[in-house]
Amino acid sequence: MVNLEKLTQTNHERHYFGLSSVDPGMTRLVTGLGLALVLTLIINLKPLAADAPLAAINGTQVRLIEVDDAASLVRTLQHLGLWELDGRERLPAVVFSSFPNDIGRLRVETRKRVFLHSLAPIAVVALAEVEQERATLLQIIGRMDLRECSLEQLLDGSVDHRQCGISRAEADFLEELSSKYRSEQLDVLLKRVNPVPISLILAQAALESSWGASRFSLEGNNIFGIWTWGEHGMVPANRPAGMTHRVAVYDSLLDAVRSYLLMLNRVTAYRTLRDIRMESMNSLALINGLRYYSEKRDAYVDDLRILILANELQRYDNLKISPIAR
Repeated sequence: MVNLEKLTQTNHERHYFGLSSVDPGMTRLVTGLGLALVLTLIINLKPLAADAPLAAINGTQVRLIEVDDAASLVRTLQHLGLWELDGRERLPAVVFSSFPNDIGRLRVETRKRVFLHSLAPIAVVALAEVEQERATLLQIIGRMDLRECSLEQLLDGSVDHRQCGISRAEADFLEELSSKYRSEQLDVLLKRVNPVPISLILAQAALESSWGASRFSLEGNNIFGIWTWGEHGMVPANRPAGMTHRVAVYDSLLDAVRSYLLMLNRVTAYRTLRDIRMESMNSLALINGLRYYSEKRDAYVDDLRILILANELQRYDNLKISPIAR
């Protein structure tokens, strides 16, 4: 900030602009304020200078933003209009690559807001991708001649895509979706290719990552504590002897949310959640299908319920993305 006291004129020296004299104190004041304004703009816009194009959702370009520290993240949230979300239904189409290493140094209430308001647009983008997959699936099913073919027959090659009344590209899409969601039955795919409430994503991420400050979150963008049995991943410090699992590592927070949604939508342990979802999209109902997410079982469900209610997370459930203002 500019120290105005140091800019106050202390002598009778005069400067000239053309033929008119100018108060040197005023000159320094204007120059100082100008520099301060430029520096403020640079600081506030710095996180956006490094952003990069990502994917397009319903014609909207999603942009990836990287920040260096918690202060920069706060400024970026304010700049994008994400600091206050009450009453809003549209968010800019942006995703943050990761949480800064010093997020844990923020005061509790500030950290909660930073965590939720940074993750909310990421959740909206990931959910929009699932909704897009579901919409395409429904369109293809609407054109399929189900009397002449089934998905199983299409996948095993016993019928041609033309016999099903769909294009080669649509058949390829069904094959990819079937592989991704691990089902060769259309009714099962319709049950699996489905979104979940934003409040559920926020609640589990907050609980599993200690509001973004856990080691797994900061070192691997793993905000859901998801395990892997591959060669890549972080070894938990308290992993019992004989166990071989690792904690998955993701390139970005968006990848972590995508992985989490896919896990809920295809793993057998969360079949109850998918059954509940057929009747309700209320996160307080859906958490009853997460009993096997943690060894704590029913206590884990209770923890999620308390977290959702105490932080009023369901107020985020109607959020959607909109084009970023430039």
